[in-house]
Amino acid sequence: MPINHDNLNYGQRMVALAIYWFAGFMLAFGCVAAQAATPDDGRKPSRLNPLNHITTGFSLSGAHAKVRCESCHVQGVFKGTPRDCNSCHISGNRMGASTKPANHIPTTASCDTCHRTNGWTPVIFNHNSVAPGICSSCHNGTTAQGKNSGHTSTTASCDTCHKTTGWIPTTMKHSSVAPGTCASCHNGTTAKGKNSSHVSTTASCDACHRTTGWTPATMSHSSVAPGSCNGCHNGTTATGKPSNHIPEAQLGMGMACDACHTSKTSWSTYRMNHNGSSGNGIGWCKACHTKGTSYLGNMEKKSLTHEAKGGTVPTDCSMSGCHRPLGNKGSAYSAWD
Repeated sequence: MPINHDNLNYGQRMVALAIYWFAGFMLAFGCVAAQAATPDDGRKPSRLNPLNHITTGFSLSGAHAKVRCESCHVQGVFKGTPRDCNSCHISGNRMGASTKPANHIPTTASCDTCHRTNGWTPVIFNHNSVAPGICSSCHNGTTAQGKNSGHTSTTASCDTCHKTTGWIPTTMKHSSVAPGTCASCHNGTTAKGKNSSHVSTTASCDACHRTTGWTPATMSHSSVAPGSCNGCHNGTTATGKPSNHIPEAQLGMGMACDACHTSKTSWSTYRMNHNGSSGNGIGWCKACHTKGTSYLGNMEKKSLTHEAKGGTVPTDCSMSGCHRPLGNKGSAYSAWD
């Protein structure tokens, strides 16, 4: 039923006018929107937004969510828009998407194998499809990072020592290294060399060290001249005498380690050389053999009065009437009785 405006007051007329205006606006907007939403070829466009775009089979994530629709849906065509990386990021693509640069690693793998939608970098390269031993086809310093100037000189493939998770830590395989050539790398520049307190020697590293580690080291004494032990065994360069060792003054200043220590693998194998000790044993026996002394060794220890007779107190183990060499009991320096 039409409205009789003659019967309306001013307020009612204004309300009616507002209703007519709103209805006219909505009708006009609907026509324009319908026209804009219909492509020239008559196909209906997608009404999806980025939140439910995933239902098309292609999720709008990362940088893709910031791209204008028409960048991919060229000329309003939705049907047939590629959903895989390679179909868009291929040379000559109609979307104008970026493609592989000329220095890209040669590969047929899909972009998303290494790249993420947030950006081309950073890249996480998947080495699963890379055959062992061909690392340098990419890691040549041009296509991908190669050896630096201080790298060990080698023709071995990267994966001989390095892992695909990172350049370090490195496990150097010495199987291809010729014996005696250690110093060509272990020179303190290319690889770790001798420290300042190292034993003075021109022998190759592998004469004492193993490829599994610097320690423990097995010193080869074959080239060491007899009597020169303390050139290294001075307590700084190598193990020296402990604090409870028999005093050097007692042994004689000219005695070297090998005068008593006959083994080159253990200190515990020894035989006391009394013939070289100061005083040839005269008056010196008690310094080590008197009960209560604490010097190292398995020497027998007793008090000087253990067999004293007639109130005579001996001044040393070896005196006239007692143990040899000055006495007459036993064998000199080898048996008491």
